[in-house]
Amino acid sequence: MSEDEEKVKLRRLEPAIQKFIKIVIPTDLERLRKHQINIEKYQRCRIWDKLHEEHINAGRTVQFRNYI
Repeated sequence: MSEDEEKVKLRRLEPAIQKFIKIVIPTDLERLRKHQINIEKYQRCRIWDKLHEEHINAGRTVQFRNYI
């Protein structure tokens, strides 16, 4: 594959990458911030079942993005 062909492919990907940077990453960061707040709250209140669920959900948020 020539260098010009690689540049064209990268240019085609650029809009998707920009959308990912502008929308998906901030959305995930906000979601993780909410998980953190809930985790801290459940730890303070000693609500262990909810704490466990929140840990799982936060992990899923991070894990999901590893597959993209």
